[in-house]
Amino acid sequence: MIKYKYYDDNYHMGVLMNEIVNVVTHNNGRVSRKKVKASPYEFTIATRAKWEMLIADEDVTIGAGKLEKVKVKEIIVQKDMLAMPCAFSHHPVVSVIKVKTRDGPSPIETDRIVNSAFVLGQESGEIKKGDLLSVLNLYPIMFTREASRPVEVM
Repeated sequence: MIKYKYYDDNYHMGVLMNEIVNVVTHNNGRVSRKKVKASPYEFTIATRAKWEMLIADEDVTIGAGKLEKVKVKEIIVQKDMLAMPCAFSHHPVVSVIKVKTRDGPSPIETDRIVNSAFVLGQESGEIKKGDLLSVLNLYPIMFTREASRPVEVM
């Protein structure tokens, strides 16, 4: 059996322990923090998945080693789907590091809309509207235990 330190340290008598964490978001251009009681999740990833194309929706000039946020054509990620950019480069100038949703951080139990990607310049060059930046791997998940909903605390 594989041991996971964080998991094992927070698993007592068959129950994953809750923790108080700060959920950090932008609110009207300012960073805001909300204290939330949350716990780790256990889930199973399905053996079927879906590929969505991350396509640039604007022209961007990027430098080698620079991180930039690029608008992409919107992709709807249904609830209970895990989204991960493909590990392989699909563009000769940039690599996609992360994607961002229109409404900011959202729980996996809700639908999300990806509308931008953070890219790292492999070399200096141009991204043109319509360029394929990467592929987004979408994996359906299923919770293997009842997940507790994060609850705001004061």
